[in-house]
Amino acid sequence: MSLWSRLTNVFRSDRLHRELDEELESHIEDAIQQGRNPAEARRAFGSPLLRREESRDVRLIPWLDSLRADTVFGWLMIQLSCN
Repeated sequence: MSLWSRLTNVFRSDRLHRELDEELESHIEDAIQQGRNPAEARRAFGSPLLRREESRDVRLIPWLDSLRADTVFGWLMIQLSCN
């Protein structure tokens, strides 16, 4: 995922939540079409809120860590070039 898309996704959380909910619902519908009980299928996929939080952590935390590492590296390169 590009830096630009990560930055824009930080400000479009409502859209991302909606897309994630639609994806989860699609998987539940597929499970129901394959013969699973609707209540059982929903339980198997868990809470939509929990899934949103997990996906946010996956998207945001590595990005912040990468930003921190790039900032430290850039700062070190500036210091080396000034000496």
